[in-house]
Amino acid sequence: MEVTGGKVGVALLPFTGPESAKAHAIVSADLARTLLIQVASGGPERFEATATVGSGSLTGRLVDRLQKGAPMERTFAGDLRTIAHQFADMITQQATGVSGFATSRIAFISQDTGFKELYIMDIDGANVQRLTADRSISAHPRWSRDGALLAYTSYRSGYPDVFIVKLGKRTRSRVAFFPGINSGAAFSPDDLTLALTLSKDGNPEIYLMPVEGGIPRRLTHNRATNTSPSWSPDGKEIVYTSDERGSVQLFVISAQGGTARRLLTGNAYSSEPDWSPDGKRIAYVARIAGEFQVGVYELSSATATLLSSGGGEDPSWTRNSRHLVFAHSGSLYLMDSVTKQIVALPNGLSRCSEPSASP
Repeated sequence: MEVTGGKVGVALLPFTGPESAKAHAIVSADLARTLLIQVASGGPERFEATATVGSGSLTGRLVDRLQKGAPMERTFAGDLRTIAHQFADMITQQATGVSGFATSRIAFISQDTGFKELYIMDIDGANVQRLTADRSISAHPRWSRDGALLAYTSYRSGYPDVFIVKLGKRTRSRVAFFPGINSGAAFSPDDLTLALTLSKDGNPEIYLMPVEGGIPRRLTHNRATNTSPSWSPDGKEIVYTSDERGSVQLFVISAQGGTARRLLTGNAYSSEPDWSPDGKRIAYVARIAGEFQVGVYELSSATATLLSSGGGEDPSWTRNSRHLVFAHSGSLYLMDSVTKQIVALPNGLSRCSEPSASP
């Protein structure tokens, strides 16, 4: 089932067992946040879900009234929030045919302390954790594909350098600190290589270098400012932003180097690209009448469409290649790129920007 218009009804019946009410509330909110599911307490919905919550486990059950046979049942083990999110993702997949993202996390920047610090949170806004306390500028967070590492840019030395945070150990290392600009690092699909912007040889160019640091290999060769690289999911190409034709536009180059091709978005200013996990689309930001809006470029048809109308920046795909997280006016939001519906992702912090969704 592919949801393109109306929402799928799911009757979420009461859960049983310890902390059942808390688990029920988490799952209900997760399903509503997909913007694909209408949650009901009962009634003639096609799908009916319930769960038994134990100590460190949740056994979820989903009935599809249009399908004969036994209900789908699965047991999840772990902390309450995680297993509730996993059950919600199971329901989303089965009821809509679209992968859920309730277990995803968001890395982002907030100036809540007066400085641009790096944070992470669950996609529902819970478990907010500040990763830096540098009293400086942090920027451009990007996840590794295994979700264990975060690359970001920091000005803690007074200059822009690239750091990598190992989330399990809560350690960080400076991996790119050449003279000039070191910024905007993005992990390759195999997590072995960074694409980033360096100006060590003159103007800002796109380079590749090992994740652990080492000798960078230059990809672009022009007199422009080249920034914001994002890998194709097969690791063969990189989309980036450049002003080599005068205005800021999107270009794609082979990871082996060579001549870049421009993506014709139809907008005079296009930046901040993010390649979708399924490889089919590139989200970006367009400047329209002085305001930034989120757009998407379809690679198969070479056409671009604006998704937002009220403003938006820093788009990042969720794992299902349908939903995007983005920032606007200091808050974070989630959008269904098909229906263009939007929901806020409140986290109790102010002046938030640059969200990056975990794989």
